[in-house]
Amino acid sequence: MLKLGIVQMSVREGMVDENCRKAREFVKRYAEDDIDLLCFPELCISGYNFERAASSDREAEFFSELAAEYHIAILAGIQIAEGKRHYDVACLWNEEGRLLGEYRKIHLWATENDFFEKGDKLVTVPFKGWNIGMLICADYGFPELSTPLAQKLDADVILYPSAWGAGWEDLFSTCSKMRAAENQVYTVALNRACGDMEYCGNTTVSNPDGTVLLRMETLGEAYARVVLEKKKLKEAREAIPWRNMKRYDVYNKLI
Repeated sequence: MLKLGIVQMSVREGMVDENCRKAREFVKRYAEDDIDLLCFPELCISGYNFERAASSDREAEFFSELAAEYHIAILAGIQIAEGKRHYDVACLWNEEGRLLGEYRKIHLWATENDFFEKGDKLVTVPFKGWNIGMLICADYGFPELSTPLAQKLDADVILYPSAWGAGWEDLFSTCSKMRAAENQVYTVALNRACGDMEYCGNTTVSNPDGTVLLRMETLGEAYARVVLEKKKLKEAREAIPWRNMKRYDVYNKLI
């Protein structure tokens, strides 16, 4: 089993210190909640205030230190700088604060293109007997990413820290179900709560057969604990053998 703690957090854009205090409170509150990994949404520290983000240079260190202090593995969506380039990333740290893996968002949305560079690599992270894949927000619309992540890199679960806009909650949850069903993996669509910008909340965890394990039917802040089971992967793949039916020899001719 893999036990996830999921934080649908409200973020104030550019208010780095305030967002860090809030994230710390969530970690302090839930680190003892019998979970393997505590998860936070996209750009949960500096947010979409890019002027402020340009000088927010300790986001990775903040979560690394927090993980080590409370001895809890953490996945979070943050921004990082590499020289003068900035990336919208998802990172996973273990209980000692060591970075296990980092994914750089491939599909940038709207004004994100004015500040961030595009990523170009898929990532899975071995963690407690599971292969964890990471994608971010707008990446949800592209099976071209989730399919190789699941079927070539052997992801068992794909986590999507997101900042998905208000009014699109049904599409958000539908994407979670479809990416799960077509790849027969768990998906975790982890959204922001409304803050000083409007987001649709409705964080959704989907089973490998496309059914919903959890949906937070609120736009506000929320927390939930979910348990993923390896046997559900096997059961879904045996019930509907889509993976064995793949015809890459045909698909490659159609593109």
